Amino acid sequence: MVDDTLTASADELAGRIGGAVLAAIRTELHISQEALAERLQVGLGTVQAWESGRRPLVKASFQDLQRISRRLRLEGAPSELLHVLDQALLVDSIYIDMRSADQDRHPLALIVPDRTLTELLAWPLTGDPPRQLRTTKARLHIAPGVRDAVAASLREVADRSAPDERGAMMRRQVKFLVADNPASAEWVRAQVLADVRSHPDIRTWSPQWAVARSQAVSMAHAGDLDPLRRFITQGLADETAADANLNYWAYWVGEHATPWTQDADMTRRAAAGWSGDRLLDSLVDGVAHAPYRELCIHTLWALLRRRSHLMRRGRGAERVTETADLVLSRAELTNDARRRLEQVRYLAESAG
Repeated sequence: MVDDTLTASADELAGRIGGAVLAAIRTELHISQEALAERLQVGLGTVQAWESGRRPLVKASFQDLQRISRRLRLEGAPSELLHVLDQALLVDSIYIDMRSADQDRHPLALIVPDRTLTELLAWPLTGDPPRQLRTTKARLHIAPGVRDAVAASLREVADRSAPDERGAMMRRQVKFLVADNPASAEWVRAQVLADVRSHPDIRTWSPQWAVARSQAVSMAHAGDLDPLRRFITQGLADETAADANLNYWAYWVGEHATPWTQDADMTRRAAAGWSGDRLLDSLVDGVAHAPYRELCIHTLWALLRRRSHLMRRGRGAERVTETADLVLSRAELTNDARRRLEQVRYLAESAG
């Protein structure tokens, strides 16, 4: 069954994300639309239609997409921005496929987004571009009414999802995507209460473990640290669950090359498949600045216990020591978090 409201609202976004990223990269390279059209040997109207979303770039031929990528690379586009463009095209395809209200075919039940993909998915709803574009002139103009319509359709699909693993994954993602939508505030609160009242057993990994982790991080953003501290105490006591947390965080920051299709991949993908360098940087930043820093501390401690060699690369040990000293002297931490951060500092100091 196809939801007409969802079709209408998704159509407003289809092709907009990829076009906005293309425009941001072109502007960053100081190339006019006319110049890009000439170098790609297409009409000016084609470039304008791609960037506006009137002609979704995601629907262009593979040959055209490769030609665009090669040209942007030749003009000096950083690989990081080209990766964002690739991910933006994936997001456009997701919004196009959101026309289906059938959970078995709904894209949010079939893919686990990493941070870049999540931020691109949320961009039309929040107005905040992904972090890789925040120093550019990236613009995505979405009418508030369209944002509310997309958020409403996502809530409706989440409410109809089955009480199984894929349904839990979809509801978790929808809750995150609509969290900053004012029209969704009451729905999000009801979801949070339902999660709390269900009292899931998070001592071992399950789909509800993943929901509890996401909920704990969201509540920390809102200033409530109790769910986060409960998750650390209960949800990371089991070795399998602790490894799942580490593995998922590595996936979130882009350490894994292959997209995941379900939350259970947290426990099934081999940790040997990622280096840990990008994760180390993300966790150190989180320890310094994130409202969920105590989870960052625990995860950093777990990472360095398993991969102490990361401290011997570049300024790794120095950065960890400086951050640990700063946080230990200024932040309010539980005794357990403080003890683990002191252990992290010792590991870094020993390696340095």
